[in-house]
Amino acid sequence: FFSPLHAWPMNVLSSGLRKGLTREKDAEKEELLKQVKELRDKIASLENDNDTLIAENLSLQEQLEQEKLRNYELCKQRVEEKKVQLTMLSTEEQAIEEQKELLKALSDEITKFSAEVSAPSK
Repeated sequence: FFSPLHAWPMNVLSSGLRKGLTREKDAEKEELLKQVKELRDKIASLENDNDTLIAENLSLQEQLEQEKLRNYELCKQRVEEKKVQLTMLSTEEQAIEEQKELLKALSDEITKFSAEVSAPSK
């Protein structure tokens, strides 16, 4: 009975196996290093995207604050304008009331005068 394994000394076989295992481990190591590099690149890209989004967010927050301030100032201005309008209307209303009183007094005078004129003379 002849076995081909018996033809090779044991240290030659184990050396060949070691070389094969080493090549396989080196290939796995290269693949893992490649994956690590890809992941690092992806992380760097995501960090860059995150920094960009943070900057955009800060810019939008600043714009929002400016818009709020503008709206506040516009509202304040409108309130002041409405106060002026109310004051003017109140003044006009007072003037109208005074004119009504004067017209009533004038009407009373006209009625009185008319009654005196149309009254029979004695």
